[in-house]
Amino acid sequence: MIFLLLPLLVSSLELCRVEVENNFPLQRGFIDAYLSQKVFEILTETGWVPNCKNGTTVEVVVNSVSYRGATISQNRFGGYTFTIEFTVKLPDREFRYILTRYIDLPNPSEGTLPIRSALIDLLDSYQIMIKKDLLNYLRERENNSILK
Repeated sequence: MIFLLLPLLVSSLELCRVEVENNFPLQRGFIDAYLSQKVFEILTETGWVPNCKNGTTVEVVVNSVSYRGATISQNRFGGYTFTIEFTVKLPDREFRYILTRYIDLPNPSEGTLPIRSALIDLLDSYQIMIKKDLLNYLRERENNSILK
């Protein structure tokens, strides 16, 4: 099994940290912290090596965050659509993702907990797509370095 991962480790890139730029007030602290943690986790799982001496900072820019009423029941919104759009900026490449999830909110006293749950569910659901993009990016870099 380790022999299958060896080509990825040889061509891996180094990173120091993930910085999130987010100008949207809706759950800013939670979104920044969770997005930073999850992107760092995904990067390391796809072959990026944490190294703060030589590694680069990977920037994640939150382009939009929205939480809009989608369904009305008993004269109030009973369901919402949560959407987050963000860009992962890597050396020579950017990946943009738009993720949306419907949230059923039967009890308004839950506050922003449904937003947090939706963000966690979205990133967990789409992490395979993000990993695929990153692995393809590493392969492209490896092929370009071989051709040079």
